[in-house]
Amino acid sequence: MNTILFVSSIFSPGQITAIVIVSVLIGLLIAGNGALFYFLRKRKTRKLCTSRLQNKRDALLEHLKNINDDGSLMEGPLGGINEGEEEAVDDDSDEDTDEDDDEEEDEPAAVETVTPGDDEDITQNEILAVADMSEYTRRAFGVESDEFDNKRYYVRYTPGFEAKLRDADDDVKQRYAELATELGQYKGVKIKSSFRQQRIYKGRKTLGIILFRGKTLCVAFALDPKEYAETKYRGIDKSDKKRFAKTPMLYKLTSARRVEYAKYLIVQLADAHTIVLATQVEQKPVDLSQRTPDELFVAGGLRIAILGEAPELEPEPEPELTVEDTVDGPMVEAASTDDETDELAVETPEGRIVFDRSFAARIIQADDALKARYSELKNYILAYKGVRARTSWKRETFAIGRNSVATFAVRGKTLMLYLATDPSRFDDTKYKVENMSEVASRRKTPLLFRVRSDRRTAYAKQLIDIVLAEKGAVRAERRPQDYTVPYRSTDALVKRGLIKITQTDSKGFARTDKNK
Repeated sequence: MNTILFVSSIFSPGQITAIVIVSVLIGLLIAGNGALFYFLRKRKTRKLCTSRLQNKRDALLEHLKNINDDGSLMEGPLGGINEGEEEAVDDDSDEDTDEDDDEEEDEPAAVETVTPGDDEDITQNEILAVADMSEYTRRAFGVESDEFDNKRYYVRYTPGFEAKLRDADDDVKQRYAELATELGQYKGVKIKSSFRQQRIYKGRKTLGIILFRGKTLCVAFALDPKEYAETKYRGIDKSDKKRFAKTPMLYKLTSARRVEYAKYLIVQLADAHTIVLATQVEQKPVDLSQRTPDELFVAGGLRIAILGEAPELEPEPEPELTVEDTVDGPMVEAASTDDETDELAVETPEGRIVFDRSFAARIIQADDALKARYSELKNYILAYKGVRARTSWKRETFAIGRNSVATFAVRGKTLMLYLATDPSRFDDTKYKVENMSEVASRRKTPLLFRVRSDRRTAYAKQLIDIVLAEKGAVRAERRPQDYTVPYRSTDALVKRGLIKITQTDSKGFARTDKNK
């Protein structure tokens, strides 16, 4: 109030009115200049965008004209198409249904347990062994305990976008790589992955989605499909589906030629949304190598549903134990009470031929998984200072000085680890050990731990650490060596003296030693 009285005492009413009008005009002038600057800047950006996109559009049209003129695809900056490839006819016959099209947001990959009904043929699904699962997968399914090590389950895989892409043909991967490279040439345009699809966007604006329809790679653009209905760039109108509300024009990338058409549509998309080409394009390599189901599940690209428990496999006879051109007759297991002895024998009219395999022979004829665990654990033990290894006929012994601390043996497809400690101390623990103290040859190393999975390999290392720490051994830096050895036939091992052959007569008495 005092301010108004002060101003009225200095200026007349007419002067005050003039000052107000001038102030308003100055404000309008400043606002107008700001609006004009913004308009000119947008116009310049639009002009630059239109000019550069027009050049790219002209290059694409010229390239497509060459395709139509001579029926081949020319090499050049727009190349990458197989010569003579015909355009696929576009129709709406999707390989999968639209039952889930209304789902707009993807759910995270989940684990579900399904009880198969009478109408479900579980024999057509995959079988997954717990021993082949990673620690993450075992936790997700609640099968961490050792009691599940030998169990197998019928499962159903639901692949997401990444799983389908990695499992696709090389041609499909090439088309995806070209599409991703093309999108990377536009400033601010990014691709974000979810379980079912990939979203193409700039800021908060969705420009398209990349997805699979069955085994067909598709891209849905934020374009009006009616504008292209009568052109060769026509797509499938999905505007009635909620999932495609923002990207109603579905385009199938069924050939390399159609990838070139998709590039042209991307130019149209960029023009409609004033998206400029990037001045510097960073080419990022696209890794589309195959992954195991377990790796895809851990990465969230695959969902797994348990349908039920599968029966355990009966132990198969080891094919490497057949003797080529040596004897005829069925192989049978020789009787044995020693846990390290699982000799095989051949019944003949003259008697039984027994094959006594050494520890080295067992390792040579073991499967790759056992060899890998053996090499890993041997390196782990030898990393302790003062530990030395010595191989005998039945086993490999590790000792510090004259005291044995650990022993390896092989029983069938299982690596047996014996340790010099009291087995009873591990009763009711996660280490399912066995007490072999009543066996004379095992009194120095009475603890038996059977290593038949990657999980039990990790437990074996923990047991080794406990035992060797009590012996005063310390670990040192040591370069690991590869102790895996290539497979050799039984005949070859007999000739090298790693397998002994003993023949008995019909009464069970030894008749001939057939060592070679």
